[in-house]
Amino acid sequence: MGVLLRIAFRNLLEHKGKTLILGVIIALGVVILVVGNSFMDTAARGVRDTFVGNYTGDVFIAAAADAPVSLFGPSSVGGREETPKLPYFDRAEAKLLSIRGVEGVAGQVTGYAMVTLKDAPATADPDADGQSFALLFGIDPRDYRRIFSSARPVKGRFLEPGEEGLVVSAATLERFKKGLGVEPKIGDTLLLTGGGKRGFRIRAVPLVGVVDYANDSLATDYISYADADTVRLLMGLTLGNDEDTPVTQEQRDLLSASGDDMFGGETVVAEAGASALRERASGGGPPREASRADDGAWHFLMAKLSNPAEAPAVIASLNEWFAQEGIAAVASGWKTAAGPFASSIDVVRLIFNVAIIVVAIVAVIVMMNTLVISVMERTGEIGTMRALGAQKRFVRDMFLVESLAIAAVFGAIGTAAATGAVGLINAAHLSAGNDFLKILFAGKVLHASVSLGSVLWSLVLVTAVAIVAQLYPVSIALKIPPVRAMQAE
Repeated sequence: MGVLLRIAFRNLLEHKGKTLILGVIIALGVVILVVGNSFMDTAARGVRDTFVGNYTGDVFIAAAADAPVSLFGPSSVGGREETPKLPYFDRAEAKLLSIRGVEGVAGQVTGYAMVTLKDAPATADPDADGQSFALLFGIDPRDYRRIFSSARPVKGRFLEPGEEGLVVSAATLERFKKGLGVEPKIGDTLLLTGGGKRGFRIRAVPLVGVVDYANDSLATDYISYADADTVRLLMGLTLGNDEDTPVTQEQRDLLSASGDDMFGGETVVAEAGASALRERASGGGPPREASRADDGAWHFLMAKLSNPAEAPAVIASLNEWFAQEGIAAVASGWKTAAGPFASSIDVVRLIFNVAIIVVAIVAVIVMMNTLVISVMERTGEIGTMRALGAQKRFVRDMFLVESLAIAAVFGAIGTAAATGAVGLINAAHLSAGNDFLKILFAGKVLHASVSLGSVLWSLVLVTAVAIVAQLYPVSIALKIPPVRAMQAE
């Protein structure tokens, strides 16, 4: 081995130009791989930390359905179809609490609502639509805050147990301001209009607080918290109200009206309908049969584990128990719960990997052509070695050691350059200018980090490329008879 190393490094020094070409290709490959993987790892880790720490916990349980169900609803239709109710919630909760290592559990109801402001001030922007959109997480604050406590109030406070109200993110509040034409204040009454197969419903709730997150992402910009009963009533999860609710002609006119007619136009029917709905939401107007929320109805059940590494085993045991008990429920991890947000990272990683494969193919071709020229120039040397008794294996090993030496030296240079590049990028404090970058950055500002795993993987890949690239040129050289090779010199 010592002889091979001396010969290999001597040959590399004698052919500095070609060695440098091969080394630059390898170094660039390492830079691309390390920097790219640092972005991918940062995005995946950021989304995971955000969802596990803020919303999903380590174990996520939902009703069994034809399509995977995430926190945002059935994945097949983008979360807009009615989310199935989790059957036997109490039994599933008791089973979770009986598992060793479960620190806490929490239920959740998910819904969507259009938001309007009751008694909008005269200073409201007349060009605004007068409405906005909200993704609602209905929770029991007592259980929820035990396992998800990273939401930090910046205005007002978080919900108290038994309290009706709405807590939004700072980004959601800004979106409300644009849609409503005025920024809602803490204590203002918001009208939430939700609907499903049983018709539309409206609820009036106060704005209780505005929160920020320790680990924020695009998801945190859209999610709002409400008490569970408010979301249940909006989604029709009620007791003794399975029949369709009668709808008056006035309400039909309101539902068929355009946004401008409802919230700023001059159509008399729309104004009258909106007034009637607001009056009913505030307790006035004609009496109606009261609906009571089904306090046992939940869409999801989440759990936090003392050791997150045990999540796969816990999930497997839960699914086995569900099958044995005949309960139509499915336990899964945070990726299923995150739905489109986790899928977006997988898609970006897939695109990145395809691009890396293309780059690797191009690199192999370039390196192979360079090595073909280099080997052909050394046919006389190879022939002399063969004539002196060197076996083909010795020649192959010599070129292999040369390729490994180039990969090791320039791989280290590429790793150092990539680490420096990531440091410079972090120092620049690049901010996400759109939703896609918020996902890729795993937040509003990029904080990438170089992991040992990505470095090792990158070095292994470029080394494999270097080894593959030298196989064909060496095989050509070894096919030339030693006498003919010496004559070529």
